[in-house]
Amino acid sequence: MASRRRLLQLLPRRAGLAPSSSPLHAAPCLQTADSRLYRVSASNGAKGRRESQSKSLSQLVLALRTFHELERHFAVPFSFVVPRSIIWPRELHHLPLGVKVHRFMQALGKGSASAVERTKQGAEQLQELKAMGFPLRSWQEYLFQEVCLPALHTYADQYGDLFVPQKFVVPEEDEDESDLWPRATRGYKLGLAVAKLRKQVQQQKQREQQLKDKKKQAGDKPKAVLPPLPMNQVEALNALGFVWRVRDTKWYQFFLPGLRRYKELNGNADVPLAFTIPSHAEDPRWPKVLEGYMLGRHVYMVRSGKYATQVRDSKEELDELGFSFRLVDKVWGESIFPALEVFAAQYGHCDVGQDFVVPSDEPWPLDSWGLKLGDTVKNIRRGAYDSQVQASRKELDALGFVWNARHRVEKTVRSVVIPALTTYRRLHGSDALVTTDFVVPDRDPNWPVLTRGFKLGQWITRVRSGQVALSSKLRAELDKVGFVWRSNDQRWNDVLLPAFRAYAELHGGTCTSMSTKFSVPPEVPYPRAAWGVNLGGALWHIRNGDSYVNCEDKQRELRALGILADDAVA
Repeated sequence: MASRRRLLQLLPRRAGLAPSSSPLHAAPCLQTADSRLYRVSASNGAKGRRESQSKSLSQLVLALRTFHELERHFAVPFSFVVPRSIIWPRELHHLPLGVKVHRFMQALGKGSASAVERTKQGAEQLQELKAMGFPLRSWQEYLFQEVCLPALHTYADQYGDLFVPQKFVVPEEDEDESDLWPRATRGYKLGLAVAKLRKQVQQQKQREQQLKDKKKQAGDKPKAVLPPLPMNQVEALNALGFVWRVRDTKWYQFFLPGLRRYKELNGNADVPLAFTIPSHAEDPRWPKVLEGYMLGRHVYMVRSGKYATQVRDSKEELDELGFSFRLVDKVWGESIFPALEVFAAQYGHCDVGQDFVVPSDEPWPLDSWGLKLGDTVKNIRRGAYDSQVQASRKELDALGFVWNARHRVEKTVRSVVIPALTTYRRLHGSDALVTTDFVVPDRDPNWPVLTRGFKLGQWITRVRSGQVALSSKLRAELDKVGFVWRSNDQRWNDVLLPAFRAYAELHGGTCTSMSTKFSVPPEVPYPRAAWGVNLGGALWHIRNGDSYVNCEDKQRELRALGILADDAVA
C-alpha cells in the first residue's frame, strides 16, 4: 500500500494537454461529446481507418486497465489526461482518457458494439474489458453506484443533511478534507448532479401528467428532456433521505417547527428579521436540529411571496399561530418607524446616512435589529411605504425626517452651519477664519449638540467652490452671521492690507524695503489677526503675479504702498 501511495504521489495534481495535473481520482463529469472516434464503419474499403480505430480501442483498453490497477474503479473523470509518469505506459502519455471513455460509452449506447464485435480484434478487446469488470452494458448505473450514491452518503455524514448547494464540488486538493471522501468521488460536481437528479424526476412526472391529461398533441415538437431515472435509483435515493423538493423539506423540517417553537417561547409569531435560532448548547430550549436556521429571514421571505405553495397548504396552521401576512404595515409599525424614533433621539436629527444599519442592542427596538435603515430611508424618499408615510407625515416631520436633497441642505444650514459659525466666532473672535480642516469637537459642551463632529471647514470650502447649491434665502441667512463667500477677500481685508499699511507706517510710508522673509511681529500697530503671518512671502507672491493682482482696487492699494511698481501689471 505504501509503495502504491508513493507512485500516486508522483502523479501531477491537475489535468492538461501538457503533463497532467488532475488528480487521478477526480470524479467523472458526464458531458455531451462527439462520438465519432468510436463509430465503426461497416464499409470494408477503409483499411487505414479500421486500423486507426483498432489502435485507438487498444489504447483505451490498456489505459483503462492501468487506471483500474491504480484506482480500483473505472469512473474516469471527464477531464482526466494520462500524465507523463513512469507508472503509465509511455504510449499513453497525454492521452485524454476521460474524453475517450465518454465517447466510447456514447458510441456503445448508440449501437456500435455489434459493429466492433464483427472484427476479431474488436471482439477480443471488448471481451478483455468485460473480463476486467468494465461495465460495458451498465455505465450510468455504475457511475450512480460508485460515484453519486457514495458522494451523497458522505455528504450526509459530513453536513448532517442533503441540502447540497448547486456549486458544491467534492474536495480533492485539500488532503485532510479529500481523505474523508471515497476516491471515485473526489472532484465530483455533486451539486450539479443533485440538480440533474431532481430535474429527471420532475420531467418524468410532467410527462406522466401530460399523458394522463391527454394534453400532448401528436403534432407537438418533442422537448429536449433527460432520460427517466431508473426506479432502483429512485428507491436508493429515497432510502438515503434524498431531498426532491428543497422548499417542501425546509418548510416542514425547519420553518414550521421553528415558528411553532418561537410562538411557544415568545407568545407570538412576530419573528425579527435578524433572528437566527441559537445553538442547543447556548439555549437548550431549542432543539439541536434547528440550530443556525435563519428563521427571521425566512419569515420575511414568506411575507414577500416566497413559499406560496407551502403557505397555501399550511394556511390554517399559520393562522392559528397568529402569523401576519401584512408585511408592509407590520414592518413599518414595528420596525421602521420605531427605529427612526430612536435614531432621532440618539443623534438629535433624522437625516439617516445611507450606510446606517440598526445596531443589535439597546436602546434600539428588537424588531429593528439588523435593519438597513439608511437603505430604507432612501427607498422612502423614492416612494416606498407611501400610504404608511402619508399616515405618519406629522410624526416624521416632528422627528426632523429629511425628505429630499433640498430639504437636507436647508436643515444642514439652519440646524448645523449657522449655530456652528456663531459658536466659532464667539470662541475665536469675530475676525477669525475657519480653516479648511476644522471639525467641530465631538465632546466639547461649548458647541451645540447637532454641530458636534461636523466638518465645518470642509463644508465651507464646498460652498465656495459651488459644490453645494444654496437658495438666495439661505445665502441671506448665512450673510447675517458673517459668512465669507471668498476667503481671499477676508484674508485681504482682515490680515494683509492692514499689515502692509502698518509696515508702511513704520518705514516711511512704503513697503519697498520689506524682506521676503519678514514675518509680522506680535505687537502694535500690526493687527492681531496678522501676528506671525509671513508677510514677506505674501509680498513675493504678489510681485510675481500669483495673488491679488487681478483686482483694480487691490492694484491701486499695492502701488500706493510700494509693493507694485506703476508698470508692474499691464
